[in-house]
Amino acid sequence: MKRILSILTSLLLLLMISVSAFAEDEKIKTEEDAITAARQELEVWKEMGLINPEIAFEGEPDDVVEIEPNTGDDYWYGRVFPHSYEVRWWMGQKNGTMLDVPAYGCNLRIDCSTGKIVNANIEAMATEDDEPDMGRTIELEMETADPDDPTKTITETKTIYFFKNYDDIFSSDMTVNDFCELLADYWGFSGYTIADTVDEVEYHSHWDAIDGSTLLKDLNRDAKANYYLTVFFDGDQDGAPIYVSLHQYPGYVMMSVGIAHAVG
Repeated sequence: MKRILSILTSLLLLLMISVSAFAEDEKIKTEEDAITAARQELEVWKEMGLINPEIAFEGEPDDVVEIEPNTGDDYWYGRVFPHSYEVRWWMGQKNGTMLDVPAYGCNLRIDCSTGKIVNANIEAMATEDDEPDMGRTIELEMETADPDDPTKTITETKTIYFFKNYDDIFSSDMTVNDFCELLADYWGFSGYTIADTVDEVEYHSHWDAIDGSTLLKDLNRDAKANYYLTVFFDGDQDGAPIYVSLHQYPGYVMMSVGIAHAVG
């Protein structure tokens, strides 16, 4: 019995030492580290051409959240989500008001072990120079107070406009191949494979092959009005699909890219 207790104690000590060593090896240990890494990695993305150099997030982040590592059946595709921080700058105004220059927002997940961005949501509000996407509008009937008689209401129809100002986030001539090659380089993968089948079980794709020469802004739209691309990266030991998606909202657009994704 004493020998068993001795072995268990040794194993426990070894585990504690291993966990401690792992924590010491992490590049990101505090919120301040995460904020610094988020700023640095955004600059790397700009220099590489993944996002436009004009994108800027002023001041301190609006929110920083630590995310503990998770794995197991509760997480789609068995992907291990590492210990990380989410660093968030809110875009602020999202009521469709036109601005002179784009307003940006982002939600970046920073891997504590590498200090790299593993998931990014980047938003850009449309400006007065952006044309509405007339292929997608919403008509809403709204009741407001009658200006001539406050005791009464009148019904007005308001048109909600959507935009495709993705060129505020990435270059308008960026192709799918261009973007995937840059992502592979950033994450340290040797190459990539674009999902090329409608077999959702194997490739998690909803349409036929997308040619790599397709402009990124012209991704196909699925039945839920989402534009997204499924990519497998060579050298990714988990073999999990990574998504690149484009979303339209009233008055602004968003690009999402990474492992922790809502689609799938």
